[in-house]
Amino acid sequence: MTLQAASFTADAVQIRGENVSHAKMFWLDGNVRFEYTEDGVPMAQIFDNKNNKIIWLDTENKYFLEREMPENEKVIASKKSKKNTDPCKQFVGAECVFLKKTKINGRAAEKWLITLNNNGNDFHIFQWIDTEYKNILRQENSDGSGLSVEVKDGQEMNNRKVRKLTMIAFSASGEQQQGVQWYDNELDIVVKQQYEDNVIDELRNISVGKVSKKLFTIPKGYTPFEAPVKAEEKVEMADAAAKE
Repeated sequence: MTLQAASFTADAVQIRGENVSHAKMFWLDGNVRFEYTEDGVPMAQIFDNKNNKIIWLDTENKYFLEREMPENEKVIASKKSKKNTDPCKQFVGAECVFLKKTKINGRAAEKWLITLNNNGNDFHIFQWIDTEYKNILRQENSDGSGLSVEVKDGQEMNNRKVRKLTMIAFSASGEQQQGVQWYDNELDIVVKQQYEDNVIDELRNISVGKVSKKLFTIPKGYTPFEAPVKAEEKVEMADAAAKE
């Protein structure tokens, strides 16, 4: 995920059929914090992008848990650039060749060839990247699958200017799946995405402003969370103590 460098807060809403969950979101220079309630316990989840860690905080009982952040969950803070976008940043060990500037779906684009190693064989991907917004407009894979994206400017959502991206992914056999994303023009982030009628993620009540760095650290007085000892382990420990 790539975001413009900024700081803001928002209400994060996740809809999965009849299940609706809410969280407060805080964003600061590549770090993200969510505050929510789980089983009646107030919790916080921190994506510490600078240190490549994910942290969970039990803010009621003062416990914390942390682990290394997987590559696919890292957030890249970036600034818009007029230079060519290197799509190799999406793939590990890929080779990328810029082919030409062109137009697709009525928009100026850069065409790239990406070559990946697939079990010793070359796997080729052609990508057309939007010159203005740097998102993929079309992708064609050597196995016949791919992606087509239509961009619609001049939209508005929750009193903010957005652009709508309608994406159609297609398989080699011709099967298609559609998804829709709305990008905030100022922050350059997805503020709503919908892949099915009842699968929706949305950011509401966005407020751009200062966010404290302290929100992305483990507070003083918190202790590491330790998984409870299994019942059979407790019995073994008790037997060993009785024999001494």
